[in-house]
Amino acid sequence: MTSFARYIGHFGAMCLAIGVSGCAISPSDGQRANVGAPAISRGLPPATASDLAIMPKAEDQLRWTAGQKLVGHRNMHLLFPSGIVEAGQNPYPLTTGEALTPEYSFDGGVHSLDDYFERTGAVALLVLKDDRIVLERYTRGDTAQTVSASRSMAKSVTSTLLGAAIARGDIASIDDTVATYVPELADTRYGPVTLRQLVTMSSGVHYYENPADPNSDLTDLQGCFGSHKGCLLEFLHKIGTRPQNPEVGPGTSFHYSTADAVLNGIVVEHATGMSLPRFLSEAIWQRFGMEDAAYWNMETTDGSGFGGSGFGATLRDYGRLGLFLLHQGRLRDGTSALPHGWLAQATTPTGPSIAAGRPYGFAWWLPKGSVANSPQIGIGVDEKSGSAPMTGQATAYYGMGSAGQVLLINPAERVVIVKWAAWPDEDRERNGREDAALFAAIVNSLHR
Repeated sequence: MTSFARYIGHFGAMCLAIGVSGCAISPSDGQRANVGAPAISRGLPPATASDLAIMPKAEDQLRWTAGQKLVGHRNMHLLFPSGIVEAGQNPYPLTTGEALTPEYSFDGGVHSLDDYFERTGAVALLVLKDDRIVLERYTRGDTAQTVSASRSMAKSVTSTLLGAAIARGDIASIDDTVATYVPELADTRYGPVTLRQLVTMSSGVHYYENPADPNSDLTDLQGCFGSHKGCLLEFLHKIGTRPQNPEVGPGTSFHYSTADAVLNGIVVEHATGMSLPRFLSEAIWQRFGMEDAAYWNMETTDGSGFGGSGFGATLRDYGRLGLFLLHQGRLRDGTSALPHGWLAQATTPTGPSIAAGRPYGFAWWLPKGSVANSPQIGIGVDEKSGSAPMTGQATAYYGMGSAGQVLLINPAERVVIVKWAAWPDEDRERNGREDAALFAAIVNSLHR
């Protein structure tokens, strides 16, 4: 049994048996004197009795079925070591508008919202126009109190924290090198990589991610949960020093890498002297006015956060995060948590990502120049489905999770869409096209 399995077996059994929010961990001091998550303000929800009866095994998460993802995603703070993202005491107000009843065209038919949930494995959906809730739906046991996993949407949150660290002066420039903030990797291929190259997935460091292959790098990376403090850095050092094609250097090509996003998180932790959950709480969560506590999965109680995944929040607080970005990072007191012009840079696709056919910015999926064509989901012209294009799609950007999670921001139309899902892997391409059709229909119906 791996150290991960032994730790999770003990931690998970204890937490799930008592089913309380106190099992989420506030990390203790780490690499800097003031590292650590804040105290819990309102806590996190316990597992329900029905979920406890069918809880999937934490160590099997790369092989979870769609049904296991559904249950596991709303209990990740109990299945893995987690740091609390403390909420503030003055939630950003969301008003309720007239509820949408959208219909959309897809593959030759016209479908309702009920059809969409039945057909695609969607679990919850929130649509905001300005600060108004115009659509909110929960299904399959999820509720407004559910704190659900973002999966790779967390990469977009981590990249936003990089901007917040620059705005505070903790990081001097996005063109600084990794070695400036993580000297432990100075002797690896990561050392000379700039933070810009890191956050745009163009580090040039080879990383193999395939959840279906037990020999992929992702398996070793996931094994750091519950292992020991420093496990993530050891993993990054290993992949940064192994032989690889010398012609692939920093900034030369786009290669989607959870390892790069994990390192981005470690850079933020080292530069700020705070864990990811604490820095998120202090820089954005409390100051903008998120209503509920969130969490970030950690390698250990006093180790690093998993910047490539592992973040979870309520549906409405994901929506508030979208509003924070829609407002260009402006906080309630009129100040900005992000550098001037940050989002303009963050939402401009890089040359290497365009060349790869996967337009990408600072961990955001993007339209391709003025053509607005993304191979992912949510924006772009989908000739297969026959649906209309999204109004304002050239300005849209989004984060995406592996099971169909989406946080989409359309600045031109002032719309934020948040979706949870538990897709089976084999349905990803078709469900993604159906998402694009529904999202376009929703945004177009709100256009005025």
